[in-house]
Amino acid sequence: MGQRLSTQSYKGARDFYPADMQLENYIFDTWKRVCRSFGFEEYSFPILEPFEIFAAKTGQEIVNEQLYSFEDKGGRKLAMRPELTPGTVRMLAQKYKEIPQPIKWFMIGNNWRFEKPQTGRGREFYQLEANIFGVAGYEADVELFRLIIALMQAFGANEKMFTIKVSDRRLISSLFTDILKLPSESQPAVRRLMDKKDKMSPEDFEAGLTELGLTAEQIAQITTFMSGTLETLEIPKTNVGYLTLVRIFDFFRTVGLADYLKFDPSIIRGFDYSDGLVYEVYNNNPANRRSLFGGERFDKLINIFGDYDLPSTGFAMGDYTLLEFLKGWRLLPEFSGCCDYLVTVWPSKSTEFMQKAMQISDVLRANGSTVSMWVGGSDKLEKQLKYANRMRVKYAVIIGPEEIQNNEYIVKDLKAGSSVRKRL
Repeated sequence: MGQRLSTQSYKGARDFYPADMQLENYIFDTWKRVCRSFGFEEYSFPILEPFEIFAAKTGQEIVNEQLYSFEDKGGRKLAMRPELTPGTVRMLAQKYKEIPQPIKWFMIGNNWRFEKPQTGRGREFYQLEANIFGVAGYEADVELFRLIIALMQAFGANEKMFTIKVSDRRLISSLFTDILKLPSESQPAVRRLMDKKDKMSPEDFEAGLTELGLTAEQIAQITTFMSGTLETLEIPKTNVGYLTLVRIFDFFRTVGLADYLKFDPSIIRGFDYSDGLVYEVYNNNPANRRSLFGGERFDKLINIFGDYDLPSTGFAMGDYTLLEFLKGWRLLPEFSGCCDYLVTVWPSKSTEFMQKAMQISDVLRANGSTVSMWVGGSDKLEKQLKYANRMRVKYAVIIGPEEIQNNEYIVKDLKAGSSVRKRL
């Protein structure tokens, strides 16, 4: 015999056994139900996209280090999507004049990034992306914050478990231009380093900024900015980003949702296309304080496809980090087994018992129940009931010779151990 093949899936990807799919479908179904309740429409697009779409605006780290890309047999350079936003905008540009605005869309799709698998992160992951297009005002961002809160509440979370940390890229631009006087060509590198500050020691962060050519005074100004409050920031109060944040926080105080939001100028977001409001949803669990997911304004991203005007805002929530959040707060529900009923087949050479089992199965399904019929042959009833227990089925149906004669069947509650007779 030749060399045996490995049974392991590709590193960083997951096999979903039935129990895993129950959990994944619970997440997906909740995402869909809540998004639809807010009037969002579902869409989709292929996992393969032209490489240039991501190279244009996604960000150097993702494109240079994490992107799965290749050349197809026709010589076209393609990439497996590392995120959903550029493909979404491509779709909208394709039918820009046909789709009525405002546009409220959501999608659930899998993405690929070549990075080290770790807790809450894999190379393949699923995301919910929800976007609003065609609205320049803060009203669209408020709607998305309300959607985020509703999604988290649908999983059982409250305001003590998570916080939406909010800032605005236009504050960063003012810092760079008005205070630090940084040339435009050096700003992206400084911004990317600021985005990684929480993952670095203060010494490494300062050393990184020094390597980028910043002075000690400029480094001190950045540090002060990143720990400031909306009231203490040395930013012109006419700054559009500042005014947007003031409106949003005033509105959430008015409607009693202010506890969910917090201003945090250290929120940068790593995408090159982020150009306005930026935010990340943080897990407040002391055992796992980390960013769960985030979103931003990307009003100009569509311009990589042409001269379009489409204000855009949205967020993407991943299944990996959400699952860790639910586990950490013990919010996962207890899932039932494969079905409501297992209809047993009485051990006999006669096909009469199998025919009756099929009949009862059809009746139960017609009444809205999920039903599995025993297909393992003439096995002892004891074996069939053990199987039903292992599969966490709620009820077993038994039809023996006496039941056939009386046109009845027995329903056994496998958890309680009780049984009742019912007529066909």
